[in-house]
Amino acid sequence: MSLEPEQRYLYSGHTVGASAQFHRLDDVENLNHRIPALGASVLPVTGGLSTAHAENYSYIVDHPRRITLLSVRRVDSSAEGREFRDRFETEVGAEVESIRVVEKLHVDFIKYHMLSTLTIGAAEPVVSTRGNEIEGMRLGRVKVKVVLDEEPLHASGSKAQLAAFYKKQTADYREQQAWRFNTQPGTEILASPNGIHTFSLVREIKLEGPEVEKQSMSVEGYTIRWEGFGRLYIGEVVLRGNSRQVTLVRLAMGSSAGGPGSMGCGQTNGQVGSS
Repeated sequence: MSLEPEQRYLYSGHTVGASAQFHRLDDVENLNHRIPALGASVLPVTGGLSTAHAENYSYIVDHPRRITLLSVRRVDSSAEGREFRDRFETEVGAEVESIRVVEKLHVDFIKYHMLSTLTIGAAEPVVSTRGNEIEGMRLGRVKVKVVLDEEPLHASGSKAQLAAFYKKQTADYREQQAWRFNTQPGTEILASPNGIHTFSLVREIKLEGPEVEKQSMSVEGYTIRWEGFGRLYIGEVVLRGNSRQVTLVRLAMGSSAGGPGSMGCGQTNGQVGSS
């Protein structure tokens, strides 16, 4: 007699408030300054609740000069997996208050939130959010105003779901918003290099401040290029199958300091399996 395997839900979700690593400062290469992930909450496959908190944190180095690579006033994060009679929920979120990177970039407040709900019997999850925010971002003395639009996130239950969302939009929408989806205007088909959809929650980025400082900055889609610092990718979402990874601020530093970093990021990818 054979036994049918028991069905169960395999939770997968995590969130990180802030992280960074540096391999170069000024002209000194091959450094290994790895800042511990702040506010890292990770779900076990069985679900449950994971939380993390950090406050008044600073990472200071003395070589090749004394500099605070990252400081933050507060980070709180959570990842929760819940089972109900008719559905499974994976919820992740983080708040980051007053963060500063290499004494140049400052952000007053970042809020990240995503909820993935899979109804029993449904083929795909439904994604929702209580809101994402990037407030008080400053590049030196230049203020950055970020306007987010979360409608595509609500359609990111799967690659097929997002592709269908984009295809049903008007021609004007696709012409004006194609840059958000890394897709050429004039096509109904989302670009999917290596089987991955990458898009942004950003609708608009504005720079306000002294013209002499803005001359070293440019906005290209959802990317800010800043001479003397590197690149900032805002509101980026990477969708692989049913897995979605959101990073509200991703850093690719490459000037006086070199290395990657992130603020307000998380992922959900639960699925039904067997035991």
